Amino acid sequence: MERHFHHDLEALRDRLSEMAGRAERALAKAMEALRTRDAHLCEEVLAEDLEIDRIELEVEGRCLSFLGLQQPVARDLRFLVAAIRISNYLERVGDHAVNIAQSALKLSNLPRMKPLEELPAMAEWTISMLRDSVTAWLSGDTAMAKSICERDVEVDTLKATIFTKLSDLMIQEPEAVPRALETLLVSRNLERVADQATNIAEEAIFVAEARVIKHHADEAPRA
Repeated sequence: MERHFHHDLEALRDRLSEMAGRAERALAKAMEALRTRDAHLCEEVLAEDLEIDRIELEVEGRCLSFLGLQQPVARDLRFLVAAIRISNYLERVGDHAVNIAQSALKLSNLPRMKPLEELPAMAEWTISMLRDSVTAWLSGDTAMAKSICERDVEVDTLKATIFTKLSDLMIQEPEAVPRALETLLVSRNLERVADQATNIAEEAIFVAEARVIKHHADEAPRA
């Protein structure tokens, strides 16, 4: 019975890994659609998001079934609780990828704007955070997970730089306001994805060390 249960947990882990791969792929396609103005890529992002949504429901259903029928304890219990939350974080990543794809479609109908070197850098940094956070969770690598939480600062810095540049552009060239605002939305969605990657990294620490570090909870004074 126990061997069967752990086999099922491994299958669940594989589904979450697939979900993470699809979320990363959707985000990369959305940014490529933004760069190339390719409407077909935007459609592919929407298709990926539908599959991500389907896997989320499947993962949640499996986890609830395990919790109700197997009554797991210790690390297995933490794994299942984290799996539900991680599937939700990945579903949100898919939604942010869709938002970026929609911005890409709108921008494709507007004159090109001078490229911002910070935007692709922000996307690359964010995607690497997402990939590494899932790796940290799957492997139980808490050192990697902690480093991801620290890397979020770089994304925030890039977003602030983009905001400053686009704000200046809108003042100097009022006709560029629609393009600038849409580009700001892209940077905002990338920032949100980095936040989800940080959340996943925190779950990796929760599963491996039974510690909650969200909102610095592990630093709270103990009674």
